[in-house]
Amino acid sequence: MDLAFNTSLLAGYKSASQMARRLTEDWMAREGFCLACDADELTPTRANTPANDFVCPRCAHRYELKSFRTRPRKINDGAYRTMLEKIEAGSASSFLLLQYTPEWQANTLSAIHSSFLLPRAIEQRNPLSPEAERAGWVGCNILLDKIPSDGEIAVLRQGDAVPVPLVRQRFQRFLPLAKKSSESRGWTLLTLTLLRSLGLKDFELADAYRLQPEFAAVYPENRHIRDKIRQQLQVLRDMGVVEFLGQGSYRFLD
Repeated sequence: MDLAFNTSLLAGYKSASQMARRLTEDWMAREGFCLACDADELTPTRANTPANDFVCPRCAHRYELKSFRTRPRKINDGAYRTMLEKIEAGSASSFLLLQYTPEWQANTLSAIHSSFLLPRAIEQRNPLSPEAERAGWVGCNILLDKIPSDGEIAVLRQGDAVPVPLVRQRFQRFLPLAKKSSESRGWTLLTLTLLRSLGLKDFELADAYRLQPEFAAVYPENRHIRDKIRQQLQVLRDMGVVEFLGQGSYRFLD
């Protein structure tokens, strides 16, 4: 993977944000690949396509590129209501988070799987002022600290590329979630997050049951949390995230 940006493209640009966008989009068009299938290229979308910068020419998975020098806590995105509708429909784009150096080189790259975008990770921004060109328009922020760690897949770490087969394996195992409602995804991702919080490679069903107060805090009306925990463990097993060892024992597969 060539980490250098093509700085010859900067001629005529004065805005730092425009320069960064021009260089990072060009770099992604050259070095990017699809995580959802085995296509080794991504096709840039037409300029100003809402919430969609690249699309896979083979499987049509969509990606939105966000670039920065210093990783922020949250990233600006498009219309708040539109994002919530896309999340519910399972049609939101995956995010590509690209961090670059002052020398215009790619440093880190990760992908946020679209299935991990849930309403609790979306922050509503204040409406634009009456004097603005789009007065009253309401945008949103993506709260990166609300994305479960499994949902952000590393592609490039401090200039070192993660093997492509491993990147795709980690990304593709969550593709089935896109077919589920946001409520169903919420249960699965909360279960995964709470189980990870145990800090255990191997764990017991009893360990999961001890997390009932945390589940109840999110779903206070549910009276069958143990049943939901067992159900979600089956979902995670079917996706290849955990392995069932028998006798109420489980193991994370990575």
